[in-house]
Amino acid sequence: VASFGGVFCDGAELGIVGMALGAATPALGLNPLWVGLLGGASLLGLFLGALLTGPLADRHGRRPLFAWNMLLLGLVSTAQFFVQSPAQLLVARLLIGVLLGTDYVVSKALLTEFIPGRYRAGVMSSLAVAWASGYAAAYAAGYAITHVDSFAGSDLWRFMLLASAIPCLLIFPLRVTLPESPMWLAAQGRNEEAQEIVRRHVGEEVHPGESVEEKISLSVRFGLWISFYP
Repeated sequence: VASFGGVFCDGAELGIVGMALGAATPALGLNPLWVGLLGGASLLGLFLGALLTGPLADRHGRRPLFAWNMLLLGLVSTAQFFVQSPAQLLVARLLIGVLLGTDYVVSKALLTEFIPGRYRAGVMSSLAVAWASGYAAAYAAGYAITHVDSFAGSDLWRFMLLASAIPCLLIFPLRVTLPESPMWLAAQGRNEEAQEIVRRHVGEEVHPGESVEEKISLSVRFGLWISFYP
């Protein structure tokens, strides 16, 4: 649920801006250039966030980023309510994209490393449903907000953008309760911690297996060989 919730939030964050910009154009005096920049800013940030997060997650672990990026995403999404200029909204949308990019990396990594192999393909492919659900929910929320009398007026778009913070803040408590990836811990030589997490969360009778460290090492070497093969 914690991982799927992040993908849902991704769809919601990218979906709601489409409706909000239509309402914000007269209020912020947006021209076509600003509309394009604000609409695409999160996609640029998402690319940058995903690109930079991989090395950080490999060095410091999956959990720190996974646990806290939803809280930060919720706070930045809330900050959109208070922007006074297109430039301020542009910065917020870029930051939202970067945080979504971090979630692309750590959420899928943790999910892959925790899910048993026989279920992995089905679970990972169903993430597309979570994203589409978030996107559809954003449009449903935007439509509902436009029909609430108390939200009427030039600030309608602010409430639309504010609504995107709700799923982020609901998911956050689930994330801080999750442990680090045993696969990552084993790759760092922290085998006792990895074994303890597996036994605590999967079962006393379950063991991490022969040598998780060796398997990771082989997969890394194989990946490097593929990368440099002409």
